[in-house]
Amino acid sequence: MRLLVVSQYFWPENFRINELVAELAARGHEVTVLTGEPNYPEGRIFDAYRKAPGDFTSYAGASVLRVPLRPRGQGSVRLVLNYLSFVVWTTLLGPWKLRGRRF
Repeated sequence: MRLLVVSQYFWPENFRINELVAELAARGHEVTVLTGEPNYPEGRIFDAYRKAPGDFTSYAGASVLRVPLRPRGQGSVRLVLNYLSFVVWTTLLGPWKLRGRRF
């Protein structure tokens, strides 16, 4: 089965969705993850991702597609902007990133 997982937070950030995706892929499903740039919990884009974003395109057999977003930073206003930027960029770029894929 081909599955699409949309999650603002995903590997290398430490969230339970990582385990779910790994298990689905291990069971033979074709999993694609649409997510944002890793920035939790520091509130800034991870240095390793900035230096080599190509190293973060697969996880445990799943394909990982990323959209830009405003990092969390500190404070509630920046957190809200972080959430909104994920929604906006996923809505605008998600269909383009997923072109040619069927779920």
